[in-house]
Amino acid sequence: MPFLIVILLIHCLVICFILAAIINGHNLTQFEEKIRGIFIKPKVDEEVPNALYDEAYEIVMDLGKALELDNDTTKHDAVQLALKRVEGFRDDSKDYQIKPKDDEPEKGKLKVVK
Repeated sequence: MPFLIVILLIHCLVICFILAAIINGHNLTQFEEKIRGIFIKPKVDEEVPNALYDEAYEIVMDLGKALELDNDTTKHDAVQLALKRVEGFRDDSKDYQIKPKDDEPEKGKLKVVK
């Protein structure tokens, strides 16, 4: 009987870890998006704040300056700092769903002609 309880607790822990990964995840599949939508309502109607655009611009500019450095160790440290800023930016921006542009033309489908 205790073994059964331990197995059930382990299964509950695994399910909790999976749900936590889905809730905090990026680049989710449609099924994962539906599960995440049950727990967290995405802010589709809200516009992305200009502060996020400004922060993204600053990160890109700082990364460009870091890549122009001559000293490899300084360059490495600057890129690592930019990576940490990017991770923070992703956490801040994951609540906003940016609608993809529909301006891109659809790719043509090829037919086999015999």
